[in-house]
Amino acid sequence: MAHLDLSMFKAYDIRTPAQQLTLDLSERLAYAEAYYFRENLGVQKVILCRDARLSGARYLEQGIRIFRDLGFEVLAAPQVSSACLFYYTCMRHPDAAGVMYGASHNPGGDTGQKIVAPGVQPIADGCGPGGGLQTIRRLYEQGARPQRIGSGKLRIVNYFDDYVRDSMRLADVSPGDLAGLRIVLDFLSGAAGQEMILAFTAAGAEIEPRNLVPDGHFPSGAPNPVVHASIAPSLEVLRSGRFDLGMFFDGDGDRLDIVAPDGRQISPAFNLIALVPRLRALFPDIPHPNVYVDLKANPLAIIRIARQGFGVHVIRNGHSQIKQALGKNAAAGFVAAVEESAHYYLNLRREGAVFPIENTLFYALLTARAWREDPALYRDLLDLQQTTFREREWGYHFPNDDLRAAALAAVEEAFVRNGWQAMHRMADGAAMDATLLRDGLPFVIDADTPLTEEWTQVAQRASQSERGLARWEVTAGTAARRDAAVRLIEETVRRFQAGQKYVG
Repeated sequence: MAHLDLSMFKAYDIRTPAQQLTLDLSERLAYAEAYYFRENLGVQKVILCRDARLSGARYLEQGIRIFRDLGFEVLAAPQVSSACLFYYTCMRHPDAAGVMYGASHNPGGDTGQKIVAPGVQPIADGCGPGGGLQTIRRLYEQGARPQRIGSGKLRIVNYFDDYVRDSMRLADVSPGDLAGLRIVLDFLSGAAGQEMILAFTAAGAEIEPRNLVPDGHFPSGAPNPVVHASIAPSLEVLRSGRFDLGMFFDGDGDRLDIVAPDGRQISPAFNLIALVPRLRALFPDIPHPNVYVDLKANPLAIIRIARQGFGVHVIRNGHSQIKQALGKNAAAGFVAAVEESAHYYLNLRREGAVFPIENTLFYALLTARAWREDPALYRDLLDLQQTTFREREWGYHFPNDDLRAAALAAVEEAFVRNGWQAMHRMADGAAMDATLLRDGLPFVIDADTPLTEEWTQVAQRASQSERGLARWEVTAGTAARRDAAVRLIEETVRRFQAGQKYVG
């Protein structure tokens, strides 16, 4: 069934070149989702929206027609929407499922879908009620199609103003609170510009907007702040000396890169050091809050977070899987999570319920507030981060999955042969779908963990959203240790027909 493009079903969501998802196939997919929503989840209401991609309008138009014809109540947001506004809209209707048509930071020619169950429960591979994305894939293969039940309804929804207001309130940022703060905001022609501009302007910040207008042609380059060519012009503006910091967003606005005036990125784990006291204020009834950090998080950052009274736990990559873990463990005091890919998560309480969501506007405002209140702390954090040496995540494409798997196994074997330890499972026994390799470091790090400079950490994984791609990140106590680890990886993967180094 190769013509069905089953490769679009990724570990976290759906992603594929738009030309491969013809309207016939997207119709088949919509019927499979409708069947899953109704028969597996008991849902009669669905929220539909799109990001800035050129292909999004036709998929949204089609989805509105199909779900309505099948008898669903359709809550449609025809305007361009960020992923976080989509999640907020779903939170306002906790009895509804939701589909967002978009492809995050992928190239402009790609499309995809983010799918949630009622209560904003994430749907992914092995994640979500009723079998999650695996069930939708099976129904898609079968050509499942639910019966029409009654006449459907269409409602247009727009919670934009509420989202901005509630995000400002959640971050405890009032009009004028950010006065004097000068920020470069680059949206890479994606979906998040309007909400950010309105909130930051209301808060009194002096902003320099870049690539503000949503444009699915993505004229500045791939809508991915990791791609240097896409953000290079804005980095030059930031380095002019007139600004306090920069913020860079991806295509659907759920990624937040924080950059100092000299162009250095402050990693999410280090940024979390400044944010946890403010996060604690949101959960006054939790005496010992916990946060998740991904396996690439810098050990120095973990120690500093732990010293503020937080439990810090390593978690696998994957937006849906992280949100599922946050929601599942809310009663155990888990309140937030960060990924080094610049994604931030929160267990948001609303009307007696807990919603594990992403709200990049909240985190951008909270970061700006922290920077405005204590710029010296950020200077210290940047200096602390600078005492370690990081090769930010990069990857190689391999001709096939067998060679990719062999390369990952060979890299792990090479490090273990040199005395390193390998970790494949989280503390609760769940698979990380990745490998954490450490030398000179324990796997459990807390506030009292002693560190010398003689340590190195390597995280490696097979990409779940891009074909044939394996990824690595290296962090170390010295430049020599970082360089030696990078060199060993590069030398090992060459034996398995690795392509050119890929960053993105």
